[in-house]
Amino acid sequence: MASSSADVALLALAALSCRKPAPENRHDEPPPVVSSTIDAAPEVDAGRPPLAAPWIEKLELPEGGVAFVTPPVGAREPRPIVVAIHGAVDDPGLMCSAWRLIADEYPFVVCPGGNPIGPPASGRKYVWSSGEQIAKRVHQAIDLVRAHYGSEWFVDGPMTYAAFSQGANMAAPLLTREHDFPRVVFTEGGYHVFEDAKTARAFAYGGDGRVLFTCSQPGCAGSFAASRATLESAGVKAKVEYSGPHGHSMPPAVRESIHAQLPFLVAGLRGWENYGR
Repeated sequence: MASSSADVALLALAALSCRKPAPENRHDEPPPVVSSTIDAAPEVDAGRPPLAAPWIEKLELPEGGVAFVTPPVGAREPRPIVVAIHGAVDDPGLMCSAWRLIADEYPFVVCPGGNPIGPPASGRKYVWSSGEQIAKRVHQAIDLVRAHYGSEWFVDGPMTYAAFSQGANMAAPLLTREHDFPRVVFTEGGYHVFEDAKTARAFAYGGDGRVLFTCSQPGCAGSFAASRATLESAGVKAKVEYSGPHGHSMPPAVRESIHAQLPFLVAGLRGWENYGR
């Protein structure tokens, strides 16, 4: 179901905001080691009509859930997926809008919502109950988006997990139990997720994992130090990006800062070979 014009206007104009997140969950079982890279880029099919779709759509998930998606309008070849997870008391549509710009409208950006707060309304806020709920909604949203647009538009390979605040703090169950998300961006959260050595090793992907930590509050960068060190000991490339004193949100300066680090994040990742061309 597509968003109304009023919904789209609000999504484009509003600013991301989020309250203090809940503690993160953890899981110690390592996933199977898989390769996320390939040798050749997917070929552009000159005879394929470009993907035609609204720039953002709202879809209904099972059990009353919702998800937003921003497709790569105009694409002529399969594209990768970025799963973007909102924070507490936040708007999944705004998260999709932000990551659409960060990633230059290149991938599909899929943004499931947690539990709704308050009565139905445009710009409704959502909150996550657990990391397990995030994992469940992520899979529901990906399955629905693939069916909605057609599987031929998607790269059959690993995805990127991008999360803000509570979505980062609760990421461990999804990132350590499965092998679909070797590249991760945590913004304004997830400071302690990888401090445990078992959790870091569970995520390592045989040395192919990469994590970008980003934040925009004074002194926040140092809070990632332990997680970064543990990840690097497990063979994961990790980087910390401080975007300046912009508070607990994702204004343009924060989005631009993350955008500048995107080549580090997606280097060698299947489906991104044509990015920037």
